[in-house]
Amino acid sequence: MTPIPARSLLLVSSLLLSSLCLAEGEPASESTLKDSAKSAVSSAISAGKNLLGGVSEGVLDGRQSAQGVDGASIISSREQMKDRVDVQVLKTEASGDSFNVTLGFKNSSDSQLRLINLKQTGALLAIDQDGYANGLTASLDNPDEVTIPPKAAVRQKFVFEGPIEQSSSVRVWGQDYSVKK
Repeated sequence: MTPIPARSLLLVSSLLLSSLCLAEGEPASESTLKDSAKSAVSSAISAGKNLLGGVSEGVLDGRQSAQGVDGASIISSREQMKDRVDVQVLKTEASGDSFNVTLGFKNSSDSQLRLINLKQTGALLAIDQDGYANGLTASLDNPDEVTIPPKAAVRQKFVFEGPIEQSSSVRVWGQDYSVKK
């Protein structure tokens, strides 16, 4: 079952419940019915958003607190990268309606590290000379995670929405890394 039908079911149930509650009482005016329906729908949507937000945060907390099957430490923020991962922009190139960037991730720690949620909105951005940001494309070309062996570095290509002729920096979790000229 997909989330869209579940939300629709919740919405319809809330509307029916509010209608039944109103039907039991005295005859209501049109504005009272409208206000009741508005309140019921608003409450249902708010509860659904809070529920989904809690589930998302719970999954992230669970992933961060547990090591990977391969013993990798999980990293999902700039603060967690501090003093363990150095980032460099190794290569950039315009390619039709997209912009390709190869990033280098260097692990200075003694344990394997896994950067996760890289496809999350705003986690990676290409910033052009005028300060405009472009996010990652929705294609399968972009990984959601990158694993870096201990005391080693990896190169990873990312494809950003374009067109961008030339980028001045790439932002990783809010930290800008300059493009080499």
